[in-house]
Amino acid sequence: MSNKDIDIDQFDPRLAAAYARQEDKEQQYDDWAASYDTDLVDDLDYVAWRDAGDIFAGLAADRSLRVLDVACGTGLAGEYLQSLGYQQIDGADFSREMLARARDRGVYRALWQHDFTTPKQLEQAYDALLCVGLFSFALPKISDLHHVVNCVKPDGLCVITVNGAAWRQLDLEPEVYRQARLHGFRVEQVVEADYIRKEGIDARVLVIRR
Repeated sequence: MSNKDIDIDQFDPRLAAAYARQEDKEQQYDDWAASYDTDLVDDLDYVAWRDAGDIFAGLAADRSLRVLDVACGTGLAGEYLQSLGYQQIDGADFSREMLARARDRGVYRALWQHDFTTPKQLEQAYDALLCVGLFSFALPKISDLHHVVNCVKPDGLCVITVNGAAWRQLDLEPEVYRQARLHGFRVEQVVEADYIRKEGIDARVLVIRR
């Protein structure tokens, strides 16, 4: 499907701008950081971080795991994981301003910048990861999924959301399984969940083992 066939104009202008933009994503999210929580959580009832966090917690009983919060943004998911008992949480995002907001929450041991369109070389892989909001209409593409999955140890748990509107419009499901075959990870479940309620956008939550 070409970009001209993607129907994003139906969404709130703040979302449509994010979904349409393929370049300078870092600057876009830097500029959005100050109002991000108000715009998404308060105005649009963004709940993906909580629903995905609950799925993660139901699968990762060991609260001592080293967890990576991918696309941590302002730290909503990391703060929620901490409230559920996880203490060893790191965060990664492509926006410096988002990372600054996340740092202010005081829940992360370490924060680092990366956009996941390329591999990340880690000194030590994580036990598990939660990734909320990274995969949608814009970059990174679902073909970059393995760059996220490779941040965990072999057999490590990955709970990763995909924007449900993008899932349908871009027909992403076949590519998810193609990536699994190419890169040797397992898609154990695809769970339907809420994402941005006031926009009628749901989510697909991928439960993956590396």
